[in-house]
Amino acid sequence: MTSRRHFIYGSVLSAGTVFSSNSSNSKGGFKFTANIPKRYKAYEIGDQTGPESLRLVERDVVMPKDQQVLIRVEATSINARDHGLISNRFPVPRGRRPSDRIPLSEGAGTVIAVGDNVKNISIGDRVTACHFSSWVKGPWDPKQSYIGDIGNNMDGWLAELALMPSYALVKLPQAVSSETACTFVSSGVTAWHALFEVAQIRPGQIVLSLGTGGVSSFGVQLAKLSGAKVIVTSSSDKKIKDMINKGADIGINYKTNPDWGQEIIKLTDGNGADIVLENVGRRTLDQSLIGCAVNGFVIMIGTERLPDNLPKMPGFYMKNITIKAISNASVRMLDEMVKAYAINGLSSIISKRFRFKDAADAFRYQLTHKKIGKVIINHDNNKDKSI
Repeated sequence: MTSRRHFIYGSVLSAGTVFSSNSSNSKGGFKFTANIPKRYKAYEIGDQTGPESLRLVERDVVMPKDQQVLIRVEATSINARDHGLISNRFPVPRGRRPSDRIPLSEGAGTVIAVGDNVKNISIGDRVTACHFSSWVKGPWDPKQSYIGDIGNNMDGWLAELALMPSYALVKLPQAVSSETACTFVSSGVTAWHALFEVAQIRPGQIVLSLGTGGVSSFGVQLAKLSGAKVIVTSSSDKKIKDMINKGADIGINYKTNPDWGQEIIKLTDGNGADIVLENVGRRTLDQSLIGCAVNGFVIMIGTERLPDNLPKMPGFYMKNITIKAISNASVRMLDEMVKAYAINGLSSIISKRFRFKDAADAFRYQLTHKKIGKVIINHDNNKDKSI
């Protein structure tokens, strides 16, 4: 994705249309490529006090520079990290972001202009982008990966147009809609990373996925795709029923079964879960370890604040459990996941859709914990808000 391509040079004309040249050494002979407005609407994070501080503004269109593309955004999705970023509670880096930062790390759309040194991405391609934009492949490196964190220290997707680095992009095949693709970037590919890269899931294994949110819903889909048996947890019997309808095999209400780790052992003939997607954090880690199988994996994804009493780590040594934390995923992993969903005809689990003009309501709904799967924003305001 980091290879080079000839420059497609653009200039915004008074009529609000971009003309461009295919010549790498000429800025004179323009030809029509796409209709691009001179201005576009975007949300900024403002005072960072929550959804109420989001402000809808108009900005001048900035044409892509070296290794950049301009994308007409079609759909975006909200994650827990986005709430932290609009509320000044996201820890890396510490402190407030600029008030004009555009939020959201997940989005998808169509390329309408490309800059210099862009290869394998063309005008008209449908794309999404890894939110750690500089983590293209290889192992996790926090210093490198946080250089360009979309929606955090660079502008995100909550706008009509988005300027993105070309090396972070993954092309979308016809079989993967923008609604589905926009949910992959944070939740989806994190589950992919956990199951396929870390745990190397195999058919017949048992997977425990905590909760019913984005990572958990993808955990169910991907584990079932691999021929595994899936257990989910929730405090809501209705949500458990919904997750079973979406493919989970077993659901455990952790409120009515506070010792749910032992319940997992019982329900798996004494074996436990081979892979645990620990989507909460250290507050639930002890129960996850109790419910984990001998030689199993507990993959730390959730980052709740530390509990008053730190975990006692039952069974960690005796069962030789591997505990590994992960941070999202690379562009390579995202590309693999997109291909897997296309080949298998899968769509992400969507709880509710909102219109672009109702973005603040989408954030508020996501906080109600009513959702199963993902909350998305359709950037075409002509589409009705629907459940």
